[in-house]
Amino acid sequence: MKKIVLGIILLLGINNIKAQSDMVELLAVGKLEANHLIGNYASPFLETFGNNLNNGWYTTAAPLKTGRFTLTIGGTASFVPKDKQSFLINPAEYTHIKNLANDNTSITAPTVFGDKTPITDLFAYYDNGNGSILKKRIPLKGTGFNFSPLPVVQMSVGLLKGTEVMIRIIPKLDLGDYKANYFGVGLKHDIKQWIPFMSKLPFDLSFIGAFTNANLDMKGNNFLQVEASINNPMGDIFNNQTISFSSSAWNANLAISKKFSVLTLVGSIRLSHYKTTLDLKGNYPITTLDSDGVKTITNIVDPIGIESSATNIGFNGGLRIKLGFIALFAEGSFVPSGYSSATAGLNIGFFN
Repeated sequence: MKKIVLGIILLLGINNIKAQSDMVELLAVGKLEANHLIGNYASPFLETFGNNLNNGWYTTAAPLKTGRFTLTIGGTASFVPKDKQSFLINPAEYTHIKNLANDNTSITAPTVFGDKTPITDLFAYYDNGNGSILKKRIPLKGTGFNFSPLPVVQMSVGLLKGTEVMIRIIPKLDLGDYKANYFGVGLKHDIKQWIPFMSKLPFDLSFIGAFTNANLDMKGNNFLQVEASINNPMGDIFNNQTISFSSSAWNANLAISKKFSVLTLVGSIRLSHYKTTLDLKGNYPITTLDSDGVKTITNIVDPIGIESSATNIGFNGGLRIKLGFIALFAEGSFVPSGYSSATAGLNIGFFN
């Protein structure tokens, strides 16, 4: 699983977070319980990735004039609150998960953004009913980071009637076992021009909306291999292992800004939504015991399918400093019921 998560991170540009936890061990608890456990462990990553897609779309409420354009290069990061850095595992809720004492004492475990020191008292148990028990340690640990970054690269072009179009795109990658695509489009429109009593007031007021979609598919036969020294009567059926990662997000904003010479201040209220899914498909071998207490291979088909989604209202505030053909910007977003974030970078191009 480390290779899987690292693949997602590298191909989608999240190069500051390392997948420290070898989550393949979690498949030893079976499909149902692995989905529940991995869902709790990985959900902050899925949520912050979707949240990041909605960030950094604008640095001013003023649309570019017709024919003018800018290139935005920067980064955004969602901050993971304390209650999302760990979760509680109650062995009484599981069949194959136990603590070291083999009782129902709950275990506090890190999420992907939790403590990077692995917990040592979490085990997968298999009992064949004849007194033979297979106990396998699950070394669950986090990254030690409490934020989730994502790069931002965007082109913006001014059209007619106070309208600006914004595009984020990574050309579709097809590298055999690796397929990925990333596309986003946004629209900014000056609404003050349509309100007679506001049209001459010294500030800008716009509606801004954007949609983003990102996908990654990875195929390989080494995500989870048959344990060494165990007979494998199933042959090469485990060569079809695939991971599928998908995230889509949209946001709608009412933004206001005021320009003071080289300085622009901007604020907005935002309605946003994201949905992110992570699926492991194909055949995966886990080690269990047969009726004689001998280790054997059990096949789990399509073991993981987890999803995180949310709709939030948030508030943004930021500033931009224009220096000729370059502008520096920074902004923060506060989301009472979700993930707050920060974005910074530079614009290059022909400004208003």
